[in-house]
Amino acid sequence: MAGTGRVTSEAQRPARALDGELLGRLDRRRPGLFVGSLASGALALVFLYCWGYQIANGIGVTGINRPVFWGFYIINFVFWIGISHAGTLISAILRVTKAEWRRPVTRSAEAITLFALAIGGLFPLIHLGRVAIFYYMIPYPNSRMLWPNFRSPLV
Repeated sequence: MAGTGRVTSEAQRPARALDGELLGRLDRRRPGLFVGSLASGALALVFLYCWGYQIANGIGVTGINRPVFWGFYIINFVFWIGISHAGTLISAILRVTKAEWRRPVTRSAEAITLFALAIGGLFPLIHLGRVAIFYYMIPYPNSRMLWPNFRSPLV
């Protein structure tokens, strides 16, 4: 044999060396992460400003008026519920066919379903316009003269 160097397996390397090698990339800060975080924060602030503007001026600013019932929020609600249906369908097909090699795809489809349902569940609350009194819509016997609005596309 020509070489005297020893080849070590991953099991023989000390844990601290593996930690340093695997987690070393997380210690370095990159400007892209900082710029992405600033952009996400700016988008969140724009969303909060627009939602506050909508609450102050009414739901009509989103295009929901008497002649146009399908506005921005209802369309997004239908979109996210459709995405959750697609994730459920993909997961069900892979589970029924017992495709064991596709488990990561199944897990991803189930995660997409859960997140899409959570996002879709927010849109009816945002669509109300007066979110401070959403509990008036909870169906329990009351005497507040609360009747269903048959002009609403949600009914």
